[in-house]
Amino acid sequence: MEETDNMQKNKNSESDASKILKDIISGKIFVSANIQKHLRYIFFVFFIAVFYIGYRYAVENTVRENKKLDDEIKLLRTEYIYQSSQLMEEGRKSNIIKKLKNKNLTLKEPENPFRRIKIK
Repeated sequence: MEETDNMQKNKNSESDASKILKDIISGKIFVSANIQKHLRYIFFVFFIAVFYIGYRYAVENTVRENKKLDDEIKLLRTEYIYQSSQLMEEGRKSNIIKKLKNKNLTLKEPENPFRRIKIK
């Protein structure tokens, strides 16, 4: 007796599930009174879900852009350090004298130090 009750319950649950699925596909579920009572809440939850997805997408794009800019900053910083060291090397007195000799210019280093001119 119990086995037949269990079998009928399984058949009823299968038929209930198939009935609900048929109602969803046909659109009858939206006409029922229970769904119409909660339609505002359903639309609100749907709106919140769409908003959340859009917000997350925007945040992910911002994170990607920040990472890209951080990488660019690191690259520019290394380039700045390299250029700065090159400029310091080029500006040394010994390098300037070598360049002048290579170009056969007649400029010389002053023998006497510069004097300050004081105006009274």
